[in-house]
Amino acid sequence: MPNETFQIFDKKAEKLIKLGRPKIAFGLSKANKEILESLKRGKKYADIVLVGPKEIKNVKGFDVVISNNPEARIASMLAYDEVNGIIRGTLDDLKTTGIYQKLTGEKGAVSLGLFKDPSGHKFFLNPIGNADGWQKEERFSDTKKIAEFIRKWGIEPKIAVFTGRRHETYTRKKNIKKGIEGILNKTYEEAEWIVKNLKEKGYEAENWTIDLNPAVEADCNILVPTNGMVGNQIFRVLLFCGGKVLFGLRLGLSRCYGDNSRTEKDFESHIKYLAITINKNRQ
Repeated sequence: MPNETFQIFDKKAEKLIKLGRPKIAFGLSKANKEILESLKRGKKYADIVLVGPKEIKNVKGFDVVISNNPEARIASMLAYDEVNGIIRGTLDDLKTTGIYQKLTGEKGAVSLGLFKDPSGHKFFLNPIGNADGWQKEERFSDTKKIAEFIRKWGIEPKIAVFTGRRHETYTRKKNIKKGIEGILNKTYEEAEWIVKNLKEKGYEAENWTIDLNPAVEADCNILVPTNGMVGNQIFRVLLFCGGKVLFGLRLGLSRCYGDNSRTEKDFESHIKYLAITINKNRQ
């Protein structure tokens, strides 16, 4: 069954979507029929402007902004408040984010992803970028920011931290410090540190070792992989097996920057949840 902890979130979201139609810019590197069909469905939530190179100039049914440097153009549209929010879409992530941050001076954004598995369970996942989350301090800090974010939506965080070791395996092999065995032991020790510090901050958190699916079934709503590479593969497998990325957000920026995987084709829910977030910020 879908987890009950998101019922409050869903009820608030449905009220917020009715408060207005924001203007959202979507980055599109080339015309894609499946993506465009999903954006047409998303037009019931927001006014959508497509931003991309000359390859998209003949797309019908949308306002289109053509640029030789679409990443810079969409970043400036957000930075200078030409739109209420952006979704990076199929444009380059690091380039778009870097230009926006250079224009605004804003740093330290956290990538937050809201996912739904094929059975209907929803959860937030971080880290999900290959380069992110390799230090325990970063995973702890980002998890705390996500926990603070979802509390504002009336959701009490229930955090699952993962490792490369089961409890019993770590007990038997904890004295090994070198090689692959030593690396796996380190993931366990880091998870214990993260859990301890989260609990000291008043959050419910547990080291679920390698047991991701039981953690989801137990209604954990923030999942913390061992590093961004593992998180990235989790969400790619989730997509492959019929799950969905409902929403991506760059937390810590002053404006609404929606993020995603460039392998996605269905962006309707991204439009919906970004519109919801924009409307919430207007209150």
